[in-house]
Amino acid sequence: MDTAIIVVWSATLIVALILTLVILKLVFLIVRTERDILQLAATTLTAAQGIVRNTALIEGLETTKGVAGKILAVAGAIDAGSASIEHKLRSVGAALLGGGRS
Repeated sequence: MDTAIIVVWSATLIVALILTLVILKLVFLIVRTERDILQLAATTLTAAQGIVRNTALIEGLETTKGVAGKILAVAGAIDAGSASIEHKLRSVGAALLGGGRS
């Protein structure tokens, strides 16, 4: 009877040792995976901060768009004004050239 108890006890210890080694291997794999995740998270954070910096300028572009529209309207008015001045100068020049010949 004592021999049977020792055999069962020894077998149980061997099984517990094998299970402990399997669990220990899983713990090491989990820790390594956690380190990989932390490294990737740090890389992702750096990339996300760059995206935030780059997209922050988009709001400023909306303001620039409004100002550019106003500039375009003023440029159109200047163009129309200069065309009117050019037309008047041509009329004056023609009148002066025509008046000097007679």
